[in-house]
Amino acid sequence: MRSRLPTLAYILNFNSYYPFSRAGQALVLHADAEKREKWEAMKETNPFLRQFVSAKKAWGESENPVISSIRGVTDSVSSFLFDETENAQVTRMLRAMDPGYNPETFQRELREYIIPELIDAYLSADQQALRLWCGEAVRHSREIKVLPYLTERALV
Repeated sequence: MRSRLPTLAYILNFNSYYPFSRAGQALVLHADAEKREKWEAMKETNPFLRQFVSAKKAWGESENPVISSIRGVTDSVSSFLFDETENAQVTRMLRAMDPGYNPETFQRELREYIIPELIDAYLSADQQALRLWCGEAVRHSREIKVLPYLTERALV
């Protein structure tokens, strides 16, 4: 289980980046890139789509108070009905980093391994384990909170 620590630490700490030395050797163009290029070319050449895109741009950039009010109402209604939830955003980000991500497996691993390990490291002031699991900001804030108690205990 210890060999998985850096991978899980990477997943939990989005600010960290561990470069993969062979990443440039197997670079493949995404399958949707060709479809996207065709769609962009069609938007530029088709007169109906050009008119639609320019109307959408004018609607979005209009400073007319009536249009701005209507746009505000439609934006709030559409965001309420159709926006991605926080849970869905996190799941999408995790799947982007790990295509084999399974929420049930991850939650089980959190319950059985990650959370107990993290709590033990936090409570026992294990700096090495905390370095693997947490970012610098979390470690620093913990040191600020715990340092007075540790120095007090050392004096007694």
